[in-house]
Amino acid sequence: MLSIAKLYALTSVTLRGTVMLIPALEFESNTYPFDLHIVLPDFLFAKNKVDPFLKFLHFVNFHYSGKLTISSLIQIETNSLLDELHKVYLRSWKENSQIAEVPERRRIVEQGIIKWSMELPKTPLSEFIYQYYSVSIKNTDWQRKKILWRSLRHKKAKKKELSSSELNKLKEKYVKIWFKYLDKVDFTSKIHSKLPEFIKSMNQLTFKDILLDIHLRICPACETNLSDYPTDIRFCAQCGYELVESTQKYCANCGTEVREGTFFCTNCGKKIEN
Repeated sequence: MLSIAKLYALTSVTLRGTVMLIPALEFESNTYPFDLHIVLPDFLFAKNKVDPFLKFLHFVNFHYSGKLTISSLIQIETNSLLDELHKVYLRSWKENSQIAEVPERRRIVEQGIIKWSMELPKTPLSEFIYQYYSVSIKNTDWQRKKILWRSLRHKKAKKKELSSSELNKLKEKYVKIWFKYLDKVDFTSKIHSKLPEFIKSMNQLTFKDILLDIHLRICPACETNLSDYPTDIRFCAQCGYELVESTQKYCANCGTEVREGTFFCTNCGKKIEN
């Protein structure tokens, strides 16, 4: 029986105060092979449009491309508790609008999320929500967040208005990620039954949509358009967010993560190829 890793779309906020969905990974087992279940809120599919889903999949790929690559199956499912989490987060964010500093406002909001999650019926997801935000509160360097925010608040984000052509290129970038994993993606019966137009749209995507080379880069933390900066920058010029994707290696034989500089897998003993 394959083990399962779950990746939830939780709610957080950027340094510029934009509430957004972020991928949060929970491993039930680190053994290989495994199935990856991506659990999303229902509202992500509410309008039967593929763009929000593809955008989130691109964000997942940015942070967890290794997990996506070595998983046996990528199952897409939804959970209404994530919708409720997003509503509670948004409501609390608005209620605390008198707090000027975004990091402090986020800290207070997420403390409230912890209390809210403690009142929920005990389920694997409700417990994960509690654990995730508890660790976030404890481990986040709030002082550094405040310094970054203060350096940002007087700067105008380098966000030029994207032309129709540039927007199409950005969408094509998301579509390219879809085709990268298409052969092992599966939607649950719930999505198939409730969102026939969405499934139809996904099935009609073609490679002609992704012919152009994509160079647009958007910082996921502060939403700054970094297309005009050198391609080899490691950190966002506006907020300091680390932009370089993980260079974590995986054993081609068993899928175990291996450290940089390792020549043989510590799990199966096979040689690690460059």
